[in-house]
Amino acid sequence: MKKGIAILAALLLSACAGSQRTRVGAEMILPPMAPQMKMQTQELFLMASHLNPDVLPDYPAELLADGPENATVCAELVVDENGAVAWTAPLRGGPQCPPEALPALAPFERAVEQAVRRWEFTAAAVCTFPPGVEKNEDCAGEGVVEKAVPLRMAFVFEFSRSERRGRFSGTSGR
Repeated sequence: MKKGIAILAALLLSACAGSQRTRVGAEMILPPMAPQMKMQTQELFLMASHLNPDVLPDYPAELLADGPENATVCAELVVDENGAVAWTAPLRGGPQCPPEALPALAPFERAVEQAVRRWEFTAAAVCTFPPGVEKNEDCAGEGVVEKAVPLRMAFVFEFSRSERRGRFSGTSGR
């Protein structure tokens, strides 16, 4: 009987025990003071396209037990002419980003850097259309020159952690 009560108590306690649930979201933002490319009339800019946006950083494992419920970090990156991330660094300042380096955010910044380095893009490009060829989003046409160009981008990452508590209900009969 005591063994049965102990097992029941363990089951009830495990049902009440918290489990961690985390979420991470990423959104592209305009880098502060980003230079804008000046296009000639016969040129068209093609934005880099993110090929694996489902690759996101994980909430740092070492902070799961007692880390912040919410953390925001930003990263700046350069996508090279082949669509690979050539450089990345934490971005500070601006309306959505932390204003300075904070030790509490360092694990989140490392997680972001590890994930961003695995990102892949189609390269950004500038298409130059010769006279008489109408501009189009495919850079198609006779004599059209498409030149891949590096691109500076920035993203804000929102981390959240919540504790879920199990619930149980029971009825007693007499």
